Amino acid sequence: GTYSSSLADVDWLHGGAEALLTTSNLFLGFGLAGALSSGKMEPAGAGMEGTRPQRFAALALAVTVFGSAFAGPQLGVEAHSPFLFGAGALPADLLAASPLPLHAEPANALSIPTWAIHFSSVFEYLFAMGMVWQMAALSGNERWKGLTWGMLPLHASGVAACTYHFFYNSPDLSFLVLLQAALTLAGNTTCAVAAARLASSNGWTPSMLNPFDQSSAAASPSAAASDPPAAAAIPGAAAAPNAAKLVVLTALASYGVKYGELLLGPVPYLGGVEGAVAGVLLCFGFPALTAARFRKLSAQEATPSGGVPSPSA
Repeated sequence: GTYSSSLADVDWLHGGAEALLTTSNLFLGFGLAGALSSGKMEPAGAGMEGTRPQRFAALALAVTVFGSAFAGPQLGVEAHSPFLFGAGALPADLLAASPLPLHAEPANALSIPTWAIHFSSVFEYLFAMGMVWQMAALSGNERWKGLTWGMLPLHASGVAACTYHFFYNSPDLSFLVLLQAALTLAGNTTCAVAAARLASSNGWTPSMLNPFDQSSAAASPSAAASDPPAAAAIPGAAAAPNAAKLVVLTALASYGVKYGELLLGPVPYLGGVEGAVAGVLLCFGFPALTAARFRKLSAQEATPSGGVPSPSA
């Protein structure tokens, strides 16, 4: 390729590509938050006309990212040029003057904006998992919770990517890239199965996939008529407070990992068996905690005193 490097080592292009995923997660989160905070399965402004600004913004971002991918090398942007010019990075003089035993970063270390894009995606998806879980209370359909479980491998995929970058994209840990791809495939499959179960519980049938068969569409209103009435607005689902929490968590994680790992000596450079074990523990440790959280929520809601969880609890 132009840089003879993997995407993970080309920071400006890496961050731009990940921005597309972050934007997708944001749209998902805002859509869920709108339904939960309004107490309606289809809140006002959810149609095509109401989402025109979001669609144009997404299109503009996609054009910008794809355009920069072609124009960047022609404009002299180098492989390790930081995404968004490295905005927010601590001054090199400040780090050099620190009395702490900081090791030097390699050239392919992620910039603050690229770390922020990654952690924002991870936290957005966690928030979305919580809000999908809450949709069970709003709709009266417990199969929404199955969709949350179906999203878990995709959450693990995001953690796998961050783990690989924590170890400075070490070639010794390149299996993490394959693991991330496998988790993405597994997550897409489990989400599809969970979504199909949810849709079928609302009267959907595979015959509705046929765009030329109008008979199944005409026969489906009975399913909508039998839907339970929507619940009241779910507390704690407003977009603004959760957006503020997202910004704080993203900033803390981005600065904490980028500069915190400078204090860990040889740990970020682990390879061989030690690096592989550490990588696997990180990849599956955090998703295991997430699974434990939803298992606990399930147990609490199974009791008479169980309540509705907060999307970011």
